[in-house]
Amino acid sequence: MKRLTPRVFAILSALTAALASFNVYAAGGETVGWVSVRSQNFTVVGEAREKDLRRVAVRLEEFRSALARLLPEGPKDASAPTTVIVFRDDAAYQPFKPVLRGQTASYVAGYFQPGAEVNYITLALDSDWPRGPSSTLLHEYTHLLVNNYFRSAPLWLKEGLAEFYSTARLSKDRRRISTGAQLPDRVRQLRGAQLIPLRALFEIDQGSPYYYESGKRGLFYAQSWALAHFILNGDGGARRARLPRFVELLASGVAPADAFRQAFGFDVDAAEGALSAYVRLGVYAESTETYARPLDFDSQLRATAMSQAEGLALLGDLLLHTDRGEESEGYLTRALSLDSTLARARVSLGLLRLRQNRPDDARAELALAAHADPRNHLAHYLLADALNRGAGEAAQADRLSVKDFEERTELMRAELRAAIELAPDFPEGYRLLAKIEMERADRPDEAIALLRRAIQLAPRRHDLVLLTAQAYLFKGVFGEARRLAEPVAMYSAEPRMREQAAELLQRINAREQTAELQRSRADQAARLDASADAALNIQPCDMPLRGGPQYKRLRFEGEQTCGRLVAIECDDVGVTLRVESADKTLQLHADDLRSIRFVTYTAAVKTGRLVCGPRERAEQVLVTYKPKRNQQRATDGEALAVEFVPEDWKH
Repeated sequence: MKRLTPRVFAILSALTAALASFNVYAAGGETVGWVSVRSQNFTVVGEAREKDLRRVAVRLEEFRSALARLLPEGPKDASAPTTVIVFRDDAAYQPFKPVLRGQTASYVAGYFQPGAEVNYITLALDSDWPRGPSSTLLHEYTHLLVNNYFRSAPLWLKEGLAEFYSTARLSKDRRRISTGAQLPDRVRQLRGAQLIPLRALFEIDQGSPYYYESGKRGLFYAQSWALAHFILNGDGGARRARLPRFVELLASGVAPADAFRQAFGFDVDAAEGALSAYVRLGVYAESTETYARPLDFDSQLRATAMSQAEGLALLGDLLLHTDRGEESEGYLTRALSLDSTLARARVSLGLLRLRQNRPDDARAELALAAHADPRNHLAHYLLADALNRGAGEAAQADRLSVKDFEERTELMRAELRAAIELAPDFPEGYRLLAKIEMERADRPDEAIALLRRAIQLAPRRHDLVLLTAQAYLFKGVFGEARRLAEPVAMYSAEPRMREQAAELLQRINAREQTAELQRSRADQAARLDASADAALNIQPCDMPLRGGPQYKRLRFEGEQTCGRLVAIECDDVGVTLRVESADKTLQLHADDLRSIRFVTYTAAVKTGRLVCGPRERAEQVLVTYKPKRNQQRATDGEALAVEFVPEDWKH
């Protein structure tokens, strides 16, 4: 199996006895099929009894509502839809547990897998772990909330908060919620242990032995829980309101020790002493929130039976989002063998093909998905992505006509507009459409407007900020591009974002220097031309003095007139150009069109093919000619050159 590194996964979580006795078998051993229960904010699915899935959905909604009062106010990132997959027992769960360092993490009781399209929470109903399935559920959902509210939070805080809130307990009358109950297994791990120095705890990440080695992992989780408890419930909860400030300081680039001191009033040494005393005392007080009305979510639930094909497609998508593509494909193809019109399976298979760098195959799957389910926003979004990444277009770029390129671009726009209309809170639709407007259509202003909406939905996503900076760079607004990129380069908690921002700043500086050099050269050329104009006659229809590097010098010798070419008249003796100027109309002869030099300085006129007759549009021209010598011919001279010039050139 391929290696999975979920952002966050968790073992065991707290003691809520209400759900500890889940059973997926009805009386008499009757088995059940796939069922989906939808609540306001979750979809809970599994091969389980409907009443068990309803309990999970209600528990999540209660916890979400309660936790909303405890988390800080202010902006948070929009979250993808959350699907909870409930396995009937640990044996059924085993093939879908995360794979870490090539080995299945059998000890995992549940995990949270974030994603741009969907978030997954998984668990088994018959968990043998001391704290039971309900606590696992709450632990993993806390990860989702922390990810939305505190995207840049360090690992100890994410795990500590998940442990702390996993003990949330709603009273029987559903009017009170208690949090912060003591975790006996964590208390045992802390008893007599040498605590991790806080400076070291602050730096632990998923690559640290404290996170993945079984002999050290327990102490890391226990101390993270104790420190979170110390912050949230210690000192009567007086420090709780300062937690958002701590995370903000970390996100702004303040060192963890300094951020802790500024937010909570402790330097690291004092904090270590206070935490050690808190742990030795061993009194972990609960806190309680009270509601005016009981929480009631049962009436909002909608349950539906799922087909076997739908269940297989869901499992395939879960494996896909945990980077196990080969296993995922097996489930998806089995689902389609049972129901070839199943859009969900087609969408997941299309996403798999994109990850396999097979955009043309992805496009075929996603087109079928969009046809089968026109209201599936992911089908439209991923189809646009496949069109944008089409390998066929890249291979045939030299043969792709402008018309074909524009038609494909418009098709992408149409798919993304459909995705945005169906899911207006999905940031990825705005992001991809902004990239297309900028990269394929040279429309940075439209891209900036789309990215502003995406950032409103996900204000903590630094990738959207950097893409906006690129749009301003494209426009040549270097100051705004730099203003957006610099904070990300300095303060982002994600190393990859800091690296990308630093590279972007280098590009901004290089482009700005190039633009300044071009302006300097243009100014110098303008000064030289102004000096020359003072000594020489200026040709008519000349470019403005500050015209830039395309400045046109006199190219043809002879009399010159600025006017409009209104007709090319052809007869047996040659051709006659009729040019109307401000004070007269010139009739200029030539033996044929090939004897006249035609040049264009404007994209509005193509000189590849000129025909005889009145001009459909009388273009601005600078005509060079020899004055009339043949008195018998009724013309004003011999045409030598015709230069098509823009309307704003002097004349």
